[in-house]
Amino acid sequence: MRKLKSFLTLSLFILLLAINYIQSENILIEKYYSNGFYLFISEKLRLLTYWINFPIGDLFYFLGFILILYYSFLKSKSIRLKLLNLGTLIFIMTLLFYLLWGFNYKRVTIKNHLAIDSEFDKQELIDFTKKLTEHINKKHIKLFKQDINKPTNKYSFSENVKISAKNAKNLKFVLGDSVIKYDYKYTSVKKSFFSLPLSYMGFSGYINPYTNEANINSYIPVTSQVFVINHEIAHQMGIASEKDANFISFLMLINSENDYHKFCGLSYALRLCLNEIAKIDDKKYHELINNINNGIIRDYIEINKFWKKFDGEIENISKKTYDIYLKQNNIDSGIKNYNESISLILNYKFL
Repeated sequence: MRKLKSFLTLSLFILLLAINYIQSENILIEKYYSNGFYLFISEKLRLLTYWINFPIGDLFYFLGFILILYYSFLKSKSIRLKLLNLGTLIFIMTLLFYLLWGFNYKRVTIKNHLAIDSEFDKQELIDFTKKLTEHINKKHIKLFKQDINKPTNKYSFSENVKISAKNAKNLKFVLGDSVIKYDYKYTSVKKSFFSLPLSYMGFSGYINPYTNEANINSYIPVTSQVFVINHEIAHQMGIASEKDANFISFLMLINSENDYHKFCGLSYALRLCLNEIAKIDDKKYHELINNINNGIIRDYIEINKFWKKFDGEIENISKKTYDIYLKQNNIDSGIKNYNESISLILNYKFL
């Protein structure tokens, strides 16, 4: 057993080197893993968990932490054996991570699938933001009657999940099967046990690669909930890049049969545009803000206030760690990748 542990521990470095050697935008990964093996295994994983209300993966993580603590630090007095135990566990978890989900980082990106230009200039962004503002203001009035009324999410968590699952199934009518060959079944979206820690870490949700559950931070404002649910479903469908998952979530929402979900897609796009304009032209940013319905601005302020409450060193450390993780998986821009979906949205020409 000790020889096996030594072999697996040493193999960890070989495994990481081999994975790093695989090029991104990999057509073979796209064809045989993302649109082959992953379609099969992800569906079967959700079949095991979708009917259980609580997140099985969160429970596994907690038990896994206890096992690592016990086998790596408490059971044996030998430092060498502790390191071997830890190395073995990390090898197994890493191998399973990539087999069950992680190789999707190597697949062909949405930008290349749809041949969308990733460049845009300042005036294009401003013009798009003006059109978007006009569009969302009308939708806001239609749904919430007066421009001063803050948007409200009248649906329960489970209702939003059901609508989001329909959004995912409708995606094939928007994109065909050229991008995502996925018939989304066995909806497994749950409130995370770790919602408070996730808030302090600055995360709204995550996919558990070992159970294929989408786990949502239940502390986030309810008006943020819809986009996060759709984002995590995009991850379940094999979209690993945060930029691409944001874009797919946006597409699912603006093409939804539900008007509130459509509004959430528009709201996400507008906030993204405003954040980008604020970086390059503060005067223009404030000019554009004045044209947006007051209720929409109030919602943005409430979301910002929520995240401000959890600002601190825990978030800084977790974001830096996640930045390293993304860069290790061929996302060169790291955590900034979350906001890069703006180029896809702007150049998709949906307005």
